[in-house]
Amino acid sequence: MKEKKYVVGVDLGTTSTKTVIFDFEGNVVGAGQVENPLYYPAPGRQECDGDELIHVILDATRLAVKDADIDTEQIAGISVDCFRCTIVLRDKDGGFTMPIIIWQDLRSSEMIPEIKKMLEEKGSSAEELYDRCGMPLGGVNPQSNLQWIKRNMPEAYENATTIHTMMGLVTKAFGADDYYDDYTDTPWLQLNGPDFQYDPEICDLLEIDINKLAPLRKPGEVIGAVSEEVAEFTGLTAGTPIIMGVGDQQAGCVGCGCVREGLGYACGGTAGITADKSFKLLRDPSRRCYVLGTPDGAWVMEGVANASGSAFKWFKEEFCNSANETAIGLKESVYDMLTRIADRSSRAGANGLFFLPYLAGAVTPNQNPNARGTYIGMTVGHTKTDFVRATMEGVCFDIKDMLEAMIEGGAAPFDTVRLTGGIFRSEVWCQMQADIFNRTCEVVAVEEATSLGCAMIAAVGAGIYKDLEEAEKHMVKIKKIYEPIPENAAIYEDAFKVWRQIYKNLAIDAYDMIAEFQEKHR
Repeated sequence: MKEKKYVVGVDLGTTSTKTVIFDFEGNVVGAGQVENPLYYPAPGRQECDGDELIHVILDATRLAVKDADIDTEQIAGISVDCFRCTIVLRDKDGGFTMPIIIWQDLRSSEMIPEIKKMLEEKGSSAEELYDRCGMPLGGVNPQSNLQWIKRNMPEAYENATTIHTMMGLVTKAFGADDYYDDYTDTPWLQLNGPDFQYDPEICDLLEIDINKLAPLRKPGEVIGAVSEEVAEFTGLTAGTPIIMGVGDQQAGCVGCGCVREGLGYACGGTAGITADKSFKLLRDPSRRCYVLGTPDGAWVMEGVANASGSAFKWFKEEFCNSANETAIGLKESVYDMLTRIADRSSRAGANGLFFLPYLAGAVTPNQNPNARGTYIGMTVGHTKTDFVRATMEGVCFDIKDMLEAMIEGGAAPFDTVRLTGGIFRSEVWCQMQADIFNRTCEVVAVEEATSLGCAMIAAVGAGIYKDLEEAEKHMVKIKKIYEPIPENAAIYEDAFKVWRQIYKNLAIDAYDMIAEFQEKHR
């Protein structure tokens, strides 16, 4: 048997799949990335085809193996992280009973009143459900989508013999023994807090057949081996151990080195996620924050924003065509150009222009699927660069709102926040985070922290390291530290109060009226 030198992390993100091959010191030796095949059949709807997505996942791995140009027999194991809050329905032959509804899809929000009514009729409530499983009842939960499917596409539910998350999709595609889900997995309301197993009573309350739910496995557990067919397509070696991974944000926490208590985590990817680890079972008294498991059997309190980096991407694509053309001419990233110009031509607080980034509803701490994206405070004195900066600041205020909600909810206090995700590759964004959070912010050396996190889980599962803390000492390195600029932090403290109040005022009835109008005239 050849000496093992590498581990593989497959990151199924929302918009693309990235496979990265690492050595045991966390150095990247090869990477491949392919965009995911997403469809938007109607406003607020987002789907993908399962077979097409499987091909993309394997293709990204093929590219990574080609890029690395290594002896794949020296790979100790492969692990996967996946975007969360998404369910897949499979029939008895392994086919898909319907397209996969992606987590950003808004259709499930209409089910929340019905789910609350269902619980009340059975003598329960959304509050009791949270106390039991640590999950606020909201549209981002796959449970809400499942209820929508049962009402609107009952044959898809009835014909499904196995219901699993994206983890089951990916690991089975590589050669896992079954459609396994990891037992820390995302807002399955059937998972209870203390032992992370399906809760029969919750399944009964929500009228879900527990026998349809995929079997659960612990992260770090070997769940199969790379198949001959996959090996032939990707270049991996058949028989390479497949090691159970976790959701993308738990993997991101690990890849940022957040394996101990008292270190904050903020991700500015397609979605915005904040997290704080705890070795004791947490529950937010206000029931606003999510509580999930970690790969090592602890818990993590999370805040969730459906649109974060995607809000800035939307702004760029809809309003910055000329900037995009200029950036191409200068051979510069349009994102870098926009943030650089906004930093030079606007100032902290965007001259009193505010942006609420609720392009896909509000989650933590407001749990309001009817919230909508909003610019407010415009005057004839505002410029396009103010809009760029206000968009950036709005995303950051939303993340700060989540960080503060976690601490108010009982998470361990922290003075330092580790940053990851696409928007944090920019120094302007990173400094803005430090100023708005008024905390030290650190960026790790490996940009693809989620891929690194699941590679670290693979290293532990393959026996290279005894636990995640040992893996972290070898594989995670800090690239840069950002300290708050006092004068900016003072302005942002005032601006954040205004930003919060804007939401509160709009949430009284304006957002509901807008959502009702949009649905009526869809």
